[in-house]
Amino acid sequence: MIDKDLKIYDSVCTGCSACTEACAFPDDNGINPIQLIKNEAGLAVPRIDSDICTSCMACYKACPTEDKIFNNDVTFESYREKLGECYFGYSLDNDHRFEAATAGISTEIAAYLRETNQVDGVVSSYQNDANEIITEIFTDSQEVRKTRGSIYRQVSLLNGLAEKIEQGNHKKLLVIGLPCHIEGLKTLQTANKHLRKNVEFITIALFCKQTKTEEFSDFERRLLQAKPNQKINYRGKGWAGVTSVEGGRSLPSTNIKFSLNWGGFAFTPDYCFTCSDPIGVVADISVGDAWLRKYYADKTGSSLFAANSETGKKIIEEMATAKKIYIEKESVDNIIASQNTNYIKFKTSYVNERRVAFGDLDAHSEKVPQSYKRLIKWIKFNKWLYETMVRTKIVDFVPELVLKVYGRVGGKIFGILSK
Repeated sequence: MIDKDLKIYDSVCTGCSACTEACAFPDDNGINPIQLIKNEAGLAVPRIDSDICTSCMACYKACPTEDKIFNNDVTFESYREKLGECYFGYSLDNDHRFEAATAGISTEIAAYLRETNQVDGVVSSYQNDANEIITEIFTDSQEVRKTRGSIYRQVSLLNGLAEKIEQGNHKKLLVIGLPCHIEGLKTLQTANKHLRKNVEFITIALFCKQTKTEEFSDFERRLLQAKPNQKINYRGKGWAGVTSVEGGRSLPSTNIKFSLNWGGFAFTPDYCFTCSDPIGVVADISVGDAWLRKYYADKTGSSLFAANSETGKKIIEEMATAKKIYIEKESVDNIIASQNTNYIKFKTSYVNERRVAFGDLDAHSEKVPQSYKRLIKWIKFNKWLYETMVRTKIVDFVPELVLKVYGRVGGKIFGILSK
């Protein structure tokens, strides 16, 4: 996060790179005054070279974090009302549906919009064979399908976007990212006159309760007996998917040591705890897994998604008519329940309390129930405990039954404190 004094707060910076793309004053050598670097936690954060910075404040205006943290009055009820028309569905290309993380919905939409020339490019990211995160503007409708897997790492989606748009002379783009990426894109448009006036964006947000640091990936490699920095293939291969490495082991996504990383918030960056849009209502369309018991029998892959704008609704209905995707109506409450209603309530309540506890920022007074404060303490303890078990390798010797009981008890406590 960048404040009005151009001070950077790493703890709540998502690394979206809206700030670097907003800066329009490189020095005589073409060097941008604001650049992304890796901090001690291995996360991408901006740094400003004060010797060449002109204090134009474009980076401050483009940063999506300050407004969402300091001027956030979201409540669970108001957030629920922002969700649009809700659906259950999947790609009607069975091979693609089976291989994709969310039944192929987001990449099927991308391919369709490109094939029908409704956009002239698709902005999305993927991991290459060297385990590098690559962001491209795809103009080939089939090439975009290489982005169908999950990444589970920080992605600076907007980094270099302005230059890529200029080089390709793009006028209308689909952008697929996490809710924080889409929010960053919107604030970037307010700070970058060229993007605001000359480029139209359609947006898809992926449901995101949390992302992970590199330590999470390293632990997964340990479980998979993989080489250091080897690419991990997350999800795909039907419901609920597998995690695998080339030439090595594979594990189901429901593996207890894997899933406890999520339920226990292990290796989750602090900025994720100050987020208040886990389902991506900021985007035209938001997409996620169908984590509802009634859909578990479908082993090919299912998705839940919402059209949060008229543009999004038109695209989904048009694709269903064209028999590219199967859809049926779902309820808002089921969309929320699929992502854990208690967790969505946690992420859409008392953002000021969370920014103090996790973001190390000053607070203004806010009446917060004691149960919510205890919930934050529980999350921080649970996160510390599981991370310690992983780092010391104690978790390698704990019986799976004990871990499952630990996970169930943790889930019960979370539910009680969330109410």
